[in-house]
Amino acid sequence: MNGEKLRVIVCGSTFGQFYFEALKTLASDFEIVGLLANGSDRSKKCAENYGVNLYTKVNQIPKNIDLACVVLRSGVLGGMGTNISLELLNRGINVIQEQPIHSRDISECLRAASQNNVVFMTGDLYINLPSVKQFITCAKAITDKQELLYIDGAFASQVSYPMIHILMEALPSIRNFKIDNVSKSKSPFQIITGEIGDIQFTFRVHNEVNPDDPDNYMHLLHRIEIGCDGGSLLLSDTHGPLLWHPRMHVPKDSITLEDFADKGTLEFFEKTTEILGITEIENYRDIFTKRWPEAIAEDLLVIKEMILGNINVNMHGQRELLCSSQWHNITKELGYPTLKSASRHNIFPVSILKKAILEDSNKTSNNINDKFPYKIPRDIQSCSECGKSELGNIDAESVRLYNENLNEAVLTSMLHSLQIKGALVNKEQKYSKREILDISNIAMEHESLIVKWLELLKKNKYIKCDDELYYGADIISGMKLNKCWDKVRNIWESGFGSKETMDYFIRNVKKLPQLMSGEQKAVFLLFPEGKFDCAYSMYHDMVTVRYLNKILSEAVIRISAEKKISIGSKSKGELKIVEIGAGTGATTDGVVKRLIEIEKIINIKYLFTDISNYFLSAAKQKFGNNPWMEFKTINIDKNFIMQGLTPKSTDIIIAAGVINNAFDTDSVIKGLMELLVPGGWILITEAVHECMEMLISQAFMMTDPKDDRSNTRTTFMTIDQWKEVFYNAGAEKVLILPEDDHILSPLGQRLFAVKKENKRGSI
Repeated sequence: MNGEKLRVIVCGSTFGQFYFEALKTLASDFEIVGLLANGSDRSKKCAENYGVNLYTKVNQIPKNIDLACVVLRSGVLGGMGTNISLELLNRGINVIQEQPIHSRDISECLRAASQNNVVFMTGDLYINLPSVKQFITCAKAITDKQELLYIDGAFASQVSYPMIHILMEALPSIRNFKIDNVSKSKSPFQIITGEIGDIQFTFRVHNEVNPDDPDNYMHLLHRIEIGCDGGSLLLSDTHGPLLWHPRMHVPKDSITLEDFADKGTLEFFEKTTEILGITEIENYRDIFTKRWPEAIAEDLLVIKEMILGNINVNMHGQRELLCSSQWHNITKELGYPTLKSASRHNIFPVSILKKAILEDSNKTSNNINDKFPYKIPRDIQSCSECGKSELGNIDAESVRLYNENLNEAVLTSMLHSLQIKGALVNKEQKYSKREILDISNIAMEHESLIVKWLELLKKNKYIKCDDELYYGADIISGMKLNKCWDKVRNIWESGFGSKETMDYFIRNVKKLPQLMSGEQKAVFLLFPEGKFDCAYSMYHDMVTVRYLNKILSEAVIRISAEKKISIGSKSKGELKIVEIGAGTGATTDGVVKRLIEIEKIINIKYLFTDISNYFLSAAKQKFGNNPWMEFKTINIDKNFIMQGLTPKSTDIIIAAGVINNAFDTDSVIKGLMELLVPGGWILITEAVHECMEMLISQAFMMTDPKDDRSNTRTTFMTIDQWKEVFYNAGAEKVLILPEDDHILSPLGQRLFAVKKENKRGSI
């Protein structure tokens, strides 16, 4: 052992590649020495890929190996894994062997390890997966308060060992194990009933295997539900999500439905299903390339602690023996899997299901006839209630923590990038703004942004300033920067947005030196390879955007209802909507889905506009099947009427996150007001304070404004500045959502519902 860095060899090149990836993330703990495999082409490519030596026999490997990762089928599965583990243990090498392993083999390996003063451990990545760990945590929380009444599980026989392992960690005990009945039929699933830890269980086991490809064609991995008096906890898949279903209970003293409205008890306000922990569902690529190696890495750190003597080896071994013994009881009753050589993998696109639901909702959308327009609420202020479903598990504390950690990460990124360029590296040296800009080789078009950075760094006490001169600061290391963003990501992934959006921000951080000098164009980071998947994710998946788009869509329906009532029942009338700077169509998406519900009640004309033909082409493909939609190129910095838009003709104008990009906000809002009919509405979503993440990303695409922002030297206008612009342009009413005391308020995004003056009344 080199200090505390263990020299490691991986045995097996198939699943062993996951171990290689895990070891790569633990470079300070382990040194990869080689691969032990059979010498196949795959083994040779694997060794070459990871830059290690390939060994084909145990006696070829170096003598100074500290740890072997045996990722080969064990003896119980007809493989050589157990034999190789024993040979390595007898050579004085610590071993972690991937499950499943028969209890007899574990006993033999533990004995050999003890005799040779080394450590043996069974590896099981599944137990370390985030959703599984959260299931175990919640199961323990339940058993602390209530008795478990049942276990309902489903799993594939290939992963039956991890199933028992998960239950061993989640339940108070699995020692009392009894099987009552095993049903065997032509069904892919066998049913097993019995007791485990004195709790009744029902297991459905997919017990079929393709002999030519035994690791594939499983109908599922694990699905586990435990029930108590209060409800049931469901791990819907090994990778989540984790769901809580409170038990339905109808009070005996309830006689009429009106009685329910008066109930103030907890169960009446609980949702029928609550998503716990991680809410973002990952794709298989991320699971294989990130989550599985991360889970294996946890096992590797455990065996390192065992080798160092920090974990009780004997106690750990006894639990492995118990798990394997109970696993053997299950598999013995199941018998050998049915061989299914003809198994095929036929991809079924989820888009088919989404389309089916959409088509079905279109068929049944006439149900809104019973409500629209007279039973539709028409006050815009209460639209905020419609956005609650987008909040998920986010609360005020998580928003506070997110803001706090984001600010730290962004400010640290700013200082780190300036220091990489050679500025602010000496705490004793004073720098003028001009010196900092010159040393950092800042492109002229970005100078005002970097000056903004300096003001923020000074305001937040990252640097000192004296008489217009800035002092240097302690050097920000790359490790510190990464830790800052790791904290942000951990909170972000609890429901604030998609992984793709966070990846985008971090890509920008890594490219800040090039962005600052103009070598890297910010637009290419937002639209890599000309694709707008990243941009769509940002404008569609962030919690603030989801919330604002939801209430904006509701506002459109309520304004439409008011319009229809004013027309009367004798005529369908016409509702004209113009969306300015519609871009990726993320806001359009929600609005169009709502408009489809009323398209048979009122004639709709929807004009989708943007400055870029690139977005218009994509929008035509996505929304072109709606006959009432048209598409047009519009530049917000030019006169709208001169570009072909008709004055006093539009009922609703939508502008989501676009007006802030204008040279002159006042001129744009006045121009939009000219397009509205009297009493028409502009629905605008915008940031209302400096959004820190934008200052290291999209701010590099923005031009210096000519409106009030040039006086305040800010990128985004405040609520008061927006209100002044609206009223100066002829607004009769300005409604702002969400309110200041809302959970999402600190994130600094708002919907402005601006009504043009109208003598005929208002809503």
